[in-house]
Amino acid sequence: MISAFLLVLIIFLVSLDIVIVSRERSSLYFEADQQSQNELSLIGTFVTEPMLRHEFATVEQFMLQWGDKNPNVVRIRALSPAGLLFAEYQSHPQRADEFLTAKRSIYFADQHLLDLELTKDLSPLTTRLADFRQALFIRSLIATMVIGTILWFIFKLLALRPLEQEIIKRTQAEDDLQKAHNHLEARVETRTAELSRALKNLNMEMHERNLAEQALAAEKERLSITLRSIGDGVITTDTDYKVLTINKVAERLTGWNQEAATGKPVDTVCQIIDQQNNSPCDNPVKKAIATGMIIDTEKDTILIANDGSQKKIAQSAAPICNEKSRIIGAVLVFRDVTEKSKLEEELLKAKKIESIGVLAGGIAHDFNNILTAIMGNISLATRLADRNNQIYDLLTAAGKAGVRAKDLIQQLLTFSKGGDPVKKIASITEIISDSADFILHGSNARCEYHFQDDLWPLEIDKGQISQVIQNIILNANQAMPKGGNIKISCENYHHTQGDALPLLHDKYVRIKISDQGVGIPKELLDKIFDPYFTTKEKGDGLGLAITHSIVNKHGGHIMVDSQPGQGTTFTIYLAASGEKIKAAPLVVNLPQSKGQEKILVMDDEAIVRDVAHDILDFLGYQVEFANDGQEALELYRGSLEKGTPFDIVIMDLTIPGGMGGKETMEKLLKIDPQVKAIVTSGYSNDPIMANYKDYGFKGVLNKPFQVKDLGDEIHQILNRP
Repeated sequence: MISAFLLVLIIFLVSLDIVIVSRERSSLYFEADQQSQNELSLIGTFVTEPMLRHEFATVEQFMLQWGDKNPNVVRIRALSPAGLLFAEYQSHPQRADEFLTAKRSIYFADQHLLDLELTKDLSPLTTRLADFRQALFIRSLIATMVIGTILWFIFKLLALRPLEQEIIKRTQAEDDLQKAHNHLEARVETRTAELSRALKNLNMEMHERNLAEQALAAEKERLSITLRSIGDGVITTDTDYKVLTINKVAERLTGWNQEAATGKPVDTVCQIIDQQNNSPCDNPVKKAIATGMIIDTEKDTILIANDGSQKKIAQSAAPICNEKSRIIGAVLVFRDVTEKSKLEEELLKAKKIESIGVLAGGIAHDFNNILTAIMGNISLATRLADRNNQIYDLLTAAGKAGVRAKDLIQQLLTFSKGGDPVKKIASITEIISDSADFILHGSNARCEYHFQDDLWPLEIDKGQISQVIQNIILNANQAMPKGGNIKISCENYHHTQGDALPLLHDKYVRIKISDQGVGIPKELLDKIFDPYFTTKEKGDGLGLAITHSIVNKHGGHIMVDSQPGQGTTFTIYLAASGEKIKAAPLVVNLPQSKGQEKILVMDDEAIVRDVAHDILDFLGYQVEFANDGQEALELYRGSLEKGTPFDIVIMDLTIPGGMGGKETMEKLLKIDPQVKAIVTSGYSNDPIMANYKDYGFKGVLNKPFQVKDLGDEIHQILNRP
């Protein structure tokens, strides 16, 4: 009998062990999968910002660091939404019994950024399960031995009782049983009915309790999943403002984990200050519990994390009530809006820049037309004045002021819209000197120039490169509020394959601009060319971004070297040109007409036509005018029919309400494929101005122009084979 009981007991314990081991295995695997998902979520959080900036190297570096710090990680893969692999970490475990692979898609503002895959080695989990199975088996074996021993001693004790006592007791028991039998049967019937009713009620109560327990467990599980899944930070408190629960997002934002935060005052875990004056803010939890209402913060607040870092947050609090509508606590929900705030600020800046672009594009054409009349007449008057007369000096000064006005409007256009550079052969030393004089006028800073004598010429957009030099010198001047020296050097540079520079050509002119200012911290060097990045209170963060863009559009390269307290050096590489710089002619040696060349000028502005007439007449050319493209076509066709064609046509690119230079040129080429035309415009950033030859023009002339500009361009085209 005891053997049979022990056999049943062993079978029961073995079955129980199997169930326990199975549940433990499921629990461990579920825990491992949840941990993998949490790790993927954390990885996605860290790589979101680099992904937005397309810094894939930063993503891969982070994955490598993560894999190295987690020995159970076998592989981490980052794939684009199209399935393209662009970052991967791969380890080689010593043994590979079993793996677990988890996948997660990362989104930012409803944008699918990437997919992450995490593969982990489950060998530690398998070992842990085996140890658990072994320990459970040992405990079951010990339990079986103990129970068997107890049963053996009980059986042995019963077997040693005297048989006589057993017989007497049995006889007495039979008598007593017989006496009570009749009475018992009656009571049994009554008690059976009562017991049946009680058992039925008990079964109903147990069923209802089981349902309630299941519902409570399901509700707790849903609450736990909800807290883990919410993308905002969530903290629950009791009526004493003590923390009860805190989800993973809140742990990350505050720097407090669940264990450390539980029981702490909510003001300690979630420290909030006013963004405007850095004064402590009342936590909305207290007001929500006091008023029983949902409380939203109406002003920007800053969350101070446990490590001292600060994040801009939006938060709200609501009371928690029981089934009797009694307040038993509060829930605080908050989210990190730092990046959102930055994006909104950048969007506002972009809209401002767009407005400047619209304004610049609207005024550039008219302003440069007016400036053409001013500078053209001044330059003409300068050549008519006596060089020894004070009037000549005054006109020369006015002409330089006009050039500055021209540069300013060009910088405004470049600042707002960019545009392809209109390149011409130029001397970089003259541009540097003029730019430095312009920026440092009235400043305590001074420039030291070190220019190589035989510098190679450059094919550049003078206006845009002037803006590059001015931006850098302006930064240098601002870095030295008490004054100092700015060293500027230019030298020829031969690029070789061994140089670690992203240069495509062999010959470059290297420009170095060094100051004695406060310097730039190492951690900020990689950001100074980013749009909107600035360390100045009133800076817009666009100067160096535009500088970088202009240098790139010229096929060059710019870099910076700086240390705090030791100044900053900007180095610019611009490709050298094979052409030579033509010596500027003296004022008295302007190209003169032979008295026979005919020029047709098409422009809708009377002031431009007037100054063009005076300049061309001064240079000895015969000139006729057209208000728009249609009139220009009629005049040109008529001159061909008479046998006295125009030698050059000068056309404004933009004619409001009429045919402009581009369309007119297309039709002129059909009339006369050999036509020689110069395109002019007050909006020099138009692609046609940068690539005028692609549209059939022989030359380009930016407004405003002077006598020398117009005379040189006509002379070159007339004498070009």
